[in-house]
Amino acid sequence: MSVRPGRRSGSEPAFWPWSAKLAVLLVPVVLLILLVAMAITRTVANWPSQRLEGWVLLTILALSLLPVILLLVQTLVTRGGTIRVAGLSLSFAQVSEEVASAVRTTTLAENLGTTEDVPVTQTSLRSILRALRRARDSEVTVVDLRQGRTWWETRLFILIAGATRRDRPTAIAFIGDRNGKPGAYLGWAPPSRLLDMHVYAVPALGEAYDRALSKAMQWQIGTPGPRQEGQPPTNVTLPWNNQQISLPTMTDESSNPVFALELYLQQELDLSPQQQDPNRRPEDLRQHVTIQRLLELYEPVLMTDCVDVDAGDAAWARLLASNPRRYFALTSADKFKALVPRDSLMAALVARMVEAEVKSPSRHSSSHDESHTTT
Repeated sequence: MSVRPGRRSGSEPAFWPWSAKLAVLLVPVVLLILLVAMAITRTVANWPSQRLEGWVLLTILALSLLPVILLLVQTLVTRGGTIRVAGLSLSFAQVSEEVASAVRTTTLAENLGTTEDVPVTQTSLRSILRALRRARDSEVTVVDLRQGRTWWETRLFILIAGATRRDRPTAIAFIGDRNGKPGAYLGWAPPSRLLDMHVYAVPALGEAYDRALSKAMQWQIGTPGPRQEGQPPTNVTLPWNNQQISLPTMTDESSNPVFALELYLQQELDLSPQQQDPNRRPEDLRQHVTIQRLLELYEPVLMTDCVDVDAGDAAWARLLASNPRRYFALTSADKFKALVPRDSLMAALVARMVEAEVKSPSRHSSSHDESHTTT
């Protein structure tokens, strides 16, 4: 591997003034030293505890990768710099796209399957379980607000509440039409942060969530009834009073106990305005989430780190040198392409460097042999 820097001015910082080979070789060395130090502190001081062990290991991994990270940043801030591995130039955009392709991502654009023209009732949720199942099986869920007439706030709240409860997906990203361009990137956040902000902004939704959570927990405690035709039971018997409770029913498919919280929550949110609040208007059930409403609800927790696929070295340097977050967005002409895990990107770059270092000695050796034979 070789690093071919361009011209540097005297004012540019030297993030990694040594060789690229040294940066790669230091990764396993630093990792081994830190793991040995951790083992010694555990033996002597009983630290870290089991609760902190995961975080300590993650910190050790990040520190061991620090030489390579500094090398990458150093190369990027060097004007006209390129990183060459086994004679090939590393493209950060290309590697980012490859890493992003391995992330299971689902895009939801239709209000959890509920179209604009159907009544806001139990029967309107014709596709809610299918949409929620897609979100649960994904690491990242992308919510497309389009022109702000696609998502009801209550349906978005159901998605966020369910994701928080089961910690899946781990990230919810938002896109929408901005300045006449569809699919503009708006930001991402963990579902739990979104839920906290939404409950704070709309206490009535928080109360509905608490009631639904209580019913879902009772359902989990109850004794299941008999199965019918291989389908999961839809009712249980509570142990303290022998009362039977049932999952909310659906018109087009069986209620799935896996989504008990979401079903009870949509039941709470779909109650008539008179049942929930005498002063509530029917149209309040269909408040749409526009970009402005999204920012009103979540702006303090939305993470907007992004880089364009055609960005120059300086943009990549700023991104990698900034405070690390779990994901950053890859865009193209301001249009969202994917969320890229930072750790996976760095691991992929390191893997390519190490692989090139393993191959390069044999390549150099064959070149030497050819030269010797010629002479």
